[in-house]
Amino acid sequence: MKNTLKLSNYLFEWFFHKYERYIVGISLALAMIMLLVVNSLNNRDMYKHIAIEFRTYDLIVDYSGIGIVFFLGLTSLFVAIFIQINMFYTSGKGMYSIFTLPMKRQEVFFAFFLSATAGVLLYFAIWLAVMVILYFPATAMYENAASKAILYISEEITLKNLDVSITNGLFLAFHRSLFLSACFPVSWIQALALSGGMFLSTTAIVFAGLYNEYVFVRAGLFMVVLVGFFAAFYRVWVFIQNEFFYSMESIMPESLYFFAIAILLGVVLFIVALYKLNRRKDI
Repeated sequence: MKNTLKLSNYLFEWFFHKYERYIVGISLALAMIMLLVVNSLNNRDMYKHIAIEFRTYDLIVDYSGIGIVFFLGLTSLFVAIFIQINMFYTSGKGMYSIFTLPMKRQEVFFAFFLSATAGVLLYFAIWLAVMVILYFPATAMYENAASKAILYISEEITLKNLDVSITNGLFLAFHRSLFLSACFPVSWIQALALSGGMFLSTTAIVFAGLYNEYVFVRAGLFMVVLVGFFAAFYRVWVFIQNEFFYSMESIMPESLYFFAIAILLGVVLFIVALYKLNRRKDI
């Protein structure tokens, strides 16, 4: 176990310095620019007519389109994980050197899996921290505008000097925003679906990187990665159905089904990967 942790730490550090820091940096830079642009649009006359034009943080986040940037970054991260593992086969004797370490082959697989899992968790953690931090500057300008606004509700009712600083807008944003609720769920049901889907996708991409005997097997594993993404972000598909196809779908109980299926498939892939590695004769 000690050697497994040492190898996974080495693989993670190598992966972070070569790929992940650039993926995280570029995706967050684009997200912050998009968020600030949307946040600054029509700010001067925001309260000229009606109070409903006050934009909460969840509206700013979803209208900015940063969710697309997040998913592109996450997809790039999984591609980079596959490239990293595959490079040990294609670039020199890397994989042969790793398998000559005083470790069992299943321990080598665990090391790659732990490294990939750490990379995915770090990506989510950094994005979550930035989304929380950006709430304060993004809403500060609206609080200032509200305090100076004169809102004409009707001919008899006029509101002045609104104080909107004392709110639970950050908490509500993680409920209302499609992006925040799908990627950083506060519901335990959605959290289970997300964790199960990411577990399946991570297991499949590591297996695809280590298994290079048959192309069609790798193609199947890439499809499994997509299945994991679908299970993890099933809430997004439900939103698309309800928004564009006028359905009334709910995330329950399908999210629990997807969680159970993803965990079961992930465990099966784990066992198959260990079996295949132990039977290989070329390493």
